[in-house]
Amino acid sequence: MKKLRVAILGCGTIGRFVLDHLADGVVPGCEPVAVYLRSPESRGREHLESRKIPWVTSLEDLLGFSPDVVVEASTHDAVVAMGPEILKRGVDFIPLSLGAFVDAGLMETMTAAAEKGGSRLHIPSGGIGALDALQTALIGGVEKVTMTTRKYSTTWKGIPAVDELGVDLENLKEPLLLFEGPARECMKKYPQSINIGAALSIAGIGFDRTIIKIYADPTVEYNTHEIRWEGATGKVTVLFENTPVPENPKTTYQACLSTLFVLKNMTGSRIIGA
Repeated sequence: MKKLRVAILGCGTIGRFVLDHLADGVVPGCEPVAVYLRSPESRGREHLESRKIPWVTSLEDLLGFSPDVVVEASTHDAVVAMGPEILKRGVDFIPLSLGAFVDAGLMETMTAAAEKGGSRLHIPSGGIGALDALQTALIGGVEKVTMTTRKYSTTWKGIPAVDELGVDLENLKEPLLLFEGPARECMKKYPQSINIGAALSIAGIGFDRTIIKIYADPTVEYNTHEIRWEGATGKVTVLFENTPVPENPKTTYQACLSTLFVLKNMTGSRIIGA
């Protein structure tokens, strides 16, 4: 059986995770064929060479490896700059930097490119889930969607929006509310750290009606996300307590595995809950 040929944009925490698991045969129907790096000095180059995986620094060269799907594990800019062209060329696209979709026109651009190329845009759940249940409820009508995110205090260090608050994250004694408001505003303040809010907004009632709360919390061990929605089907509350990736606490193990799940569904003859 022909394997699904997977190319990856970026070789950071998630990119390397996906690469290694595909190379090790964790998703039997897939094989990694090449990785895009922004420059020869990009992190991950030595790792790629140790695994004998080709790397390139242009999209054209990446597409020259004839991938069936490209996984973006790079930046929001990469989603905007490369996503439409990838889809237009008939290659499926899995973006992980979902905060890029705060741009109101990007989804329409991506959809049009996919229709032109006969490809598909796949939106992964990332560090959360239950998006299939939310989309089911959406058919009947959903009135309200909220998500409350709590991460350990120092996880928020180095983020400009938090630095502007002048908070001493090292010595925080109790949970501190960093943000409350529409997902669209949240994406602009926390673009790399709250991509799950984008996934929730895309799956549900949109960036302007989805309400996000963010806490720096010295009492939590896990990256915690509580999602609630209500509508014609009733009320739902879902709680995720995710294990952070040791190398990068801003990323969760669940988010890494979510990408593999999308690829698994693309290769399997049976799809459950998606």
